[in-house]
Amino acid sequence: MMKATALEALRRFWWIAFLFALGGGILAALPEPATTQDATITYSATHTLLISSSNGSIYSDPVALNQLSLYATIGVVPERVGEALGIDPGTAASAISPSLNSTDGSLGITATATTKERAEELANTFATTLTSYMAELQENQRTDRLAALNARADRLEQDISDLEREAQANPDDRVVQAKLDALAREYSVVFEQQFGTSFDIEPTLILSTLAEAKGYPNASDTGLGAPKTRPTRAIFGLGVGAIVGAGVALLVSRLDRRIRSRAQAELLFGAPASVVIPDVGGAGTSLVVRPDRHDQLSDSYRTLRSVLTFAEAAHAEAEAPRERAAVVLVVSPGSGDGKTSIAANLAAALVEANRRTIAVNTDFRRPTLAGRLLDDDPVPLPFAFAQLSEVTPTQLLRRTPTPNLVLLDLSGMDAPPGSLARATSQALAPLARVADMIVVDSSPVGATAEVLELLPYADHVVVAIRLDHTLTGATQRSMQLLRSLTTGAMHLVVVGENIERSPYYEYGSPKGKKAKPGRRR
Repeated sequence: MMKATALEALRRFWWIAFLFALGGGILAALPEPATTQDATITYSATHTLLISSSNGSIYSDPVALNQLSLYATIGVVPERVGEALGIDPGTAASAISPSLNSTDGSLGITATATTKERAEELANTFATTLTSYMAELQENQRTDRLAALNARADRLEQDISDLEREAQANPDDRVVQAKLDALAREYSVVFEQQFGTSFDIEPTLILSTLAEAKGYPNASDTGLGAPKTRPTRAIFGLGVGAIVGAGVALLVSRLDRRIRSRAQAELLFGAPASVVIPDVGGAGTSLVVRPDRHDQLSDSYRTLRSVLTFAEAAHAEAEAPRERAAVVLVVSPGSGDGKTSIAANLAAALVEANRRTIAVNTDFRRPTLAGRLLDDDPVPLPFAFAQLSEVTPTQLLRRTPTPNLVLLDLSGMDAPPGSLARATSQALAPLARVADMIVVDSSPVGATAEVLELLPYADHVVVAIRLDHTLTGATQRSMQLLRSLTTGAMHLVVVGENIERSPYYEYGSPKGKKAKPGRRR
């Protein structure tokens, strides 16, 4: 569904953004601004371990140097620290941050806590636990290797003993002798490995304390990142509230089902508006087009008359002059869009231009055109619906107080609205030969089907859209229907646009009294 632009939405719902901005500014200014006393103080402590090796190189040990940080934060070490300090292992591990410096061979374990003593305790406990665990891990690895070497040596001794007996039995068998020599060499290698493992000749990674943990305060900026004075907080809140309010305004605009601006109406119609009927208030239900009245409202209907006159002149120049009166059909997507006011005042404006005009009502469910044109309630026609075929169309016309303006209205007859609309449409062609212009007030396009009887006769279709009233969905459906069925020229009339009413524009009041003329400029 097509909607107005974001800028148009903000123009219409500016008050939403304003209220959000005002509320944001007030809420931001109410709390007491944060001070340095409100900052959260934490403590950090770092225990530094020196990494060394029994062979002088920390890069040739069984334990990889880059695995020390993993051993410190995952597995056995956090579990033992948690058990020793009575805390959860995950909590303990999250409180420390190991940092390995391979250049100088040091490992720093930094702990963070809310108290100095707790930070020092965490760092020292992790360091001592890691040191003891690494020694234990390497000792277990040495014991496992020694056990594997002993088992291998026993197997080799048994194999050598078997081959020696076989060699004694076959002293000339060189294959057996070669196998015996190979096993002897393998046994020599295993023996050397046994000796090195048994007497700690293999390299071992050693962790030793270089510096005990010492806690120091670490001030956090929590709460201090926000503005520190009420005016700046209020300005910040105004900005945030305005942004949020603008988003809400856009959302409300997208959910809005009514046409709110001329630009939106033109977008749905597919062309610029021919005329804009202003919303000046106090117009009532009577005719506003009178010889003694010239203001923004009445002249807008005269402008519509000029638009139709120019359209007729263009048609006559492009094709040929009509040999009959042009039929103007006034429609709208829904009820209450102002089509009856347009039809009545357009007919009065045409009469001002010396056009013999017939105003035709086809909205038989809510007939109001006669009330606009006649001083008294209309008298029912002296014919029954069944007798319409026996009378001429001119006998159905009613005189109005306005010269050269007559009315065709069958709303008093006892017949369905569809039948009355069909009978009215059949009378248009004969009446077009005795008039200069015919203005037809129709029922809503989206509510009834009577308008379909009239579209084939329409030379001009005036589509009325009232701002803040007409629905966008109904307008889309109506435009699709009208464009598919009509061959006449279509004109958009936007009703209800807010225009400031100026007394300097008028030289005649509604009661016929001359108003004070404006100063010439």
